[in-house]
Amino acid sequence: MPSFACIGAAFPAWARALGIILLALPRAVPAATYKWLDEEGRVHYSDSIPPEHSQQKHARLDGQGRLVEIIEGAKSPATIERERALRHLRAETARLVEEQRKLDDALLRTYASEEDMRLALNDHLTQSDASINLLEKYRARHADVLRTQEKHAADMERQGLAVTAQVLKAMEDERRRIADYKDKIRVLEDKKRVIAARFGRDIERLRSLKAEQARSGRGALGEVFASDDGNGVLSAVACSSDAICAKVWALGRGYVLSKADTPLAIDTERLVYTSVPLADREIALTLARIAGPEEETVFLDIRCRQSSLGRELCASSRVQDIRAGFRARVEVEMGAVP
Repeated sequence: MPSFACIGAAFPAWARALGIILLALPRAVPAATYKWLDEEGRVHYSDSIPPEHSQQKHARLDGQGRLVEIIEGAKSPATIERERALRHLRAETARLVEEQRKLDDALLRTYASEEDMRLALNDHLTQSDASINLLEKYRARHADVLRTQEKHAADMERQGLAVTAQVLKAMEDERRRIADYKDKIRVLEDKKRVIAARFGRDIERLRSLKAEQARSGRGALGEVFASDDGNGVLSAVACSSDAICAKVWALGRGYVLSKADTPLAIDTERLVYTSVPLADREIALTLARIAGPEEETVFLDIRCRQSSLGRELCASSRVQDIRAGFRARVEVEMGAVP
């Protein structure tokens, strides 16, 4: 019986070369697989889309089950309106974010450190104190004049003389001047408190910005937004009065802090914004209070890391649950969405 070596040698060179080429060719890739949902929300996989579902949104997968393409289905008027509303809310949120970033950039350009801000605050307070001290001297001087006039009027009365209109007017003029100086001093004292409070907030903001700069330098790749899940419900609540909007806003802020994976970066009366996600499994949230012609809208948006895993996260059931849970939380706490 011939050995394998002998059998191999018996084949001509061109046959052996052809065999090597055939072995090197890739195996046949299975036909494209489609993923789609039926009316009850059940997931289906098949090598073709049933005609009755061909106009609905579905996905095309490769032979290894990886997403190749998302085919958007025909959009209903309700879907088109929801997408328009979502674009508007995101544009208004982006405007609020940009306004805050301009303020932050101005703060960073003006002050290099917290110590610089404290020195500037001290200068403001010193100038206000100097003005207050000067006004206090004027007030004290007129108070002395008034006491002299009042003593003179009392002496006249003890002597049985009527206090003249001239003396009475002079005392009234002094009292008015003293009251005017007191008002000016009170205004400056209030201004000092306002300046101190503003610098206190700005110092906290500068500290937050420095921390955010240090954090974002450790792996920030940018962000993507969670896509519309097609359930017909936006993560937005409309409110028609200041009292109701304030309550909805407080509920939304608490919800953001409980659900976001990233730390708070912006916290104002109209914007709550958590830091950019640095990890693929981190979810960042934005809450915006958007003014309208007749009512306000409190809008929650969801952001993920700009990576393949981040995009998968933004399309996951966890993100859908966060979106749906926002309105549910408000409904429970408020009794009904206003």
